[in-house]
Amino acid sequence: MSATAPVPSERREEVAVVRHPIADARHVVVGYELRFGGSIDLGDPSMDAKATSALLVDSFGDIGLETLAGRHPAWVTIARNFLVEVGPPPVRPDRAVLQIKAYQARDDLLAILQQLARSGYTIALDEYEGQTGSGVEELMTLCSIVKIDISRIAAEELPAVLRAPRMQGALLVATEVGDHAAFERCRELGFTYFQGEYFAQPRLFKARGVATSGLGSLRRIGELTAGDVSFEDLERVIASDVGLSLKLLRYVNSAFFALPRTVNSVREALSMLGVRTVRRWATVMAISSIPDVRDELVALALRRAHMCEILAGSALPEERETLFTIGLFSVADALLDVPMAEVLDTLPFSEEIQAALLRREGPKGELLAAVTAYERGEFPTLTVPGPAPSLAGAYRAALEWADEAGRAIA
Repeated sequence: MSATAPVPSERREEVAVVRHPIADARHVVVGYELRFGGSIDLGDPSMDAKATSALLVDSFGDIGLETLAGRHPAWVTIARNFLVEVGPPPVRPDRAVLQIKAYQARDDLLAILQQLARSGYTIALDEYEGQTGSGVEELMTLCSIVKIDISRIAAEELPAVLRAPRMQGALLVATEVGDHAAFERCRELGFTYFQGEYFAQPRLFKARGVATSGLGSLRRIGELTAGDVSFEDLERVIASDVGLSLKLLRYVNSAFFALPRTVNSVREALSMLGVRTVRRWATVMAISSIPDVRDELVALALRRAHMCEILAGSALPEERETLFTIGLFSVADALLDVPMAEVLDTLPFSEEIQAALLRREGPKGELLAAVTAYERGEFPTLTVPGPAPSLAGAYRAALEWADEAGRAIA
């Protein structure tokens, strides 16, 4: 009897997903919009709804909604055919905001949305640009939130576009807010929530230079990142700042490190964890101690740092540390509200790191550019030497790691 070769199991497609924060006027995150790449596009009516549903269930099962959105609701764009053929996504009503693109809705979709609203789902009208017609108006009556892409509407036309949603009493969300000037304009127009790259950009300022309140943090960061810092030098830098020492020791003794015994001094931490590990986390502590820094910005810095480090693959520890540093400092301009060139003037970074941060040049700069493009939802391809995870896998791991690290820092 001839043996039959086993049929290889079909490799399940990796889910590419990013989350984009939605924040209020105080820059406090109120939710995350999930954007999927590859075969999942819940907002594309040409996609097969049932196949998309299966992949979505896999993504929520493999990654977990807690990892993707934390305690906040997940904002997900849903196409008409998905709702008609499949129904709502596999998420509890209180954990999701369903986004429906503004267009002339049919009666079948309106009936489904009415049922979803009665079931407790929050529905948001997405990509609204002032469209008129009975289908759009009926759709808006079912939506308690209206999202408006301000990059596609002239500033002088925005008040007219906002008129109908305001009459409905809808909560207004400005999307594609590119900088803090645009954020201020939208805030004055009455938008409640904001989404875009503005939060990772430095605020506009009249007087150049780092604010006095940030000078101490920047000085400590400069000492911590010096390439030839020794055990004794690092102990001196950290121990000379009581606040930094206490914060570092609290962090080292948290569940994140799970050490077998309590660490009581900076020297003990250096002895147990080594100079490289302590320097890394002391730098993170110093960054998170910058006055008025936003939690989401620190989370972004941590996520980029770990994602860059993961994508280094099997590189030497020094290379991995350099990529971690590049990712961590890629938002230094937003943290300190000064141009990146001025930040780098005060830090002892090599030409390679400066080129990566300023111009995205060199292999490390190209890797950082791919990471930031992935964050924007562009889902680029990246080839790295040696075994390394995909961008999707690196983002997923970095997201979970950064959230856990951020909770320990807070």
